[in-house]
Amino acid sequence: MSKLIQTRTSFEVNDSGIASGIIFMLKTVLFSYLVSVVLLFLASILATFQAFSDQAISIVANSVTALGVFLCGFMSGRHFSSRGLVFGAICGVIYAVLLLIIGNLASGTMSFGTDALTALAIGIICGAVGGIVGINTKRQRRRSL
Repeated sequence: MSKLIQTRTSFEVNDSGIASGIIFMLKTVLFSYLVSVVLLFLASILATFQAFSDQAISIVANSVTALGVFLCGFMSGRHFSSRGLVFGAICGVIYAVLLLIIGNLASGTMSFGTDALTALAIGIICGAVGGIVGINTKRQRRRSL
C-alpha cells in the first residue's frame, strides 16, 4: 500500500511541475511583452523627433521583437534545468502567435503573410538562442573544499 501512495505522490509532483512550467513560460512571455512595449514606446518618441523611413521603422520593430523573444527564451532557459532550445523556441512561438493575434485584432483583418512568417521565424530562432544562452549561464553550485 505504501508503494501505491509513493507512486501517486510522485505523479502529482510531476503533474504540478508541468503546470508550474507552463505558468512560468506565460509569465516570461508577458514580461517580454512589457519590455517590448517600453522599448517600442521609446522608439516612437525618438521617431517623433527624427525622420525615419518605413524600412527603418520595420527594422526597429523587428529588432525590438527579437530582443523581447530572446529575453523570453533566456528567462525560460535559466528557469528550466535542461532543453533550453526547446523551451526557448516554445516561448518564442507563444510570443509570435500572441503578436499575430493582437495585430490581427488591432487591424480588424485576418491575414497571414510574409510579416506573420517573419514574426514566427524571429520567435523560433531568437527564443531558441535565448534558451540556449539561458541554460549555459545558469549558476552552478560552488564546491566546498
